[in-house]
Amino acid sequence: MIDLHKLPQEGLRLNGTTELVALEGGVSLRDLDWSVFALASDGDVFLEVKGQAVWQGSCSRCLAPLDRPLMVESQFLGSKDPDLVGRGSHTLGTQDLDVVFLPEDTLDETELVREQFELQAPMHPLCSEACKGLCPTCGKNWNKGPCQCAPDSVQAPSALNQALTKALAGIKLDPES
Repeated sequence: MIDLHKLPQEGLRLNGTTELVALEGGVSLRDLDWSVFALASDGDVFLEVKGQAVWQGSCSRCLAPLDRPLMVESQFLGSKDPDLVGRGSHTLGTQDLDVVFLPEDTLDETELVREQFELQAPMHPLCSEACKGLCPTCGKNWNKGPCQCAPDSVQAPSALNQALTKALAGIKLDPES
């Protein structure tokens, strides 16, 4: 835990390794190697998180297991300013995207590292850009060859898909609006 009120003038650097961290969605990180740097800055805290790990999950098309290297390097300002979480309508500037609200007096560095890795994790990972996915009828992985399903049942659009295509055919979008 980092006590945000007792940071040394030169800042605090913590390094660590973690063998395995489970993330949401049934994926995990393996062999994490990370560092966190915290530096007091006019009542706020400058934070830097760097690290590397192996992301373990599955292809979003064919469900094949995947291991992908994942690098994290993020810097941001942590602030106790309650206006950062103010409600209402206002325009966000780029400076707002680099500031996080830190209401507590301490910061769990392992949770911060996990959060930063989770933000960098792939949303729709593919085993390859050419992944063919699974047959929606029998579930066979098309990357391993064709299935025995009738081509009409596999490629025929559903009634809903046909209705949506017909309904959307006449809509013209104005890129200026």
